[in-house]
Amino acid sequence: MSQRDDSVTETLDVYRDRPRQKGSILPLLLDNLRDPNPRVRILAIREIADYADDRALSPLIDLAEHDPQLQVRSAAILALGDYVYIGGVASSEQGELDDWRREDTLDPADLERTRSFLLSVYRDPARTLEEQRRAVESLSHMPNREVEEAIAELYARPEKEAKISALLAMGWNGARRWERTLQRALGHPDRDLRIEAIHAAGESGLEELGRELWPLTYAEDKDIVMAAIWALGQTGWEGAFERLDELTLDPDPQIRECADQAMDEWLFFNGLLETDSYGRISRFLDEE
Repeated sequence: MSQRDDSVTETLDVYRDRPRQKGSILPLLLDNLRDPNPRVRILAIREIADYADDRALSPLIDLAEHDPQLQVRSAAILALGDYVYIGGVASSEQGELDDWRREDTLDPADLERTRSFLLSVYRDPARTLEEQRRAVESLSHMPNREVEEAIAELYARPEKEAKISALLAMGWNGARRWERTLQRALGHPDRDLRIEAIHAAGESGLEELGRELWPLTYAEDKDIVMAAIWALGQTGWEGAFERLDELTLDPDPQIRECADQAMDEWLFFNGLLETDSYGRISRFLDEE
């Protein structure tokens, strides 16, 4: 990493623990979007994504459209996904947003502009697969028929990278139509696709997929087991409790830790877990 990169990283690190001081760092981030070093531009893009400030929307779209470096364009396209999430899904779930992000819900006109741009990236045959699949990932936060069709088209492509992005998008999208596709993908012969399908099944929040994830917690591949444990907790499926409870006593410490975290996720999903004003976790079941 260059001296310039180190300087930018150190400056950003100072502010990462102080998110509400967005006004202080945003001018620096916007200035770094024009830096001649693509690494610096990417660092700035990633930080801006955490704030999703509407003042950065036009510069990000411009980078996604015109930057000469593929990595920068790809990073900008992914950053626009945070705008879609905050402007689309999260704006209807205000209670689940951090206080500092509640102020950043996107104007409906800007949300539509972002959606239209990302769809144009996906539909443009001159764009690389990298750009197209990142556009679909970013769009996936929006419950929309056109977005669902883009995800399905991407999954139908022969490239492994396209299928991985499509599975990721299915998980974030969470539409019920993906249940059967994810069910089949959980048994995919390609290990990478199988693990991505496990992650997607958990992210989707489709409780019915818990039945398909449960046997995967007995797999011989430890990575598959740990992915399945966490995903099982995410689904909130009623039948997961007994297996997760059993795994919290597994002789492998990594399995135990994963199962304990998945149990917290399951309890939260089922309304049996809360945090106090100090962020400490309280399990209702422990009080019974």
